[in-house]
Amino acid sequence: MSLISLVLAVVVIIMLAIKLNKINPEYSTLLSIGACLFIIFFVIDKLSVVFGYIDRITAYIDIDVMYIEIILKMIGIAYVCEFASNICKDAGYSAVASQIEMAGKISMIALGIPVLMSVIDLVVALVGGVS
Repeated sequence: MSLISLVLAVVVIIMLAIKLNKINPEYSTLLSIGACLFIIFFVIDKLSVVFGYIDRITAYIDIDVMYIEIILKMIGIAYVCEFASNICKDAGYSAVASQIEMAGKISMIALGIPVLMSVIDLVVALVGGVS
């Protein structure tokens, strides 16, 4: 499926959700969640291409795969939290959306600590080696 087909399908779904919102808001929310899931499945299909290029990049340069895995996990956390947060906001639960965003940020900080520690270790080794 092309991006144009996806966008057209989602626009039709959202138009239906807007009309349905006047009749039954709960079904409208479910329809918008369905549209979001439709987009996610489209994106997941395209991720295989991205992972293929990441494998090629790591083959060309000498980089620890752990760092790339951490970056990809952080991107995944950001997208999942944004998806869940937007659904909560659409449903009228702004406080829950804010908590999801905070949990995502803290998760990304916790995930990035090993990278920060390796940078600190490198700086200490460089400074210790100079003296």
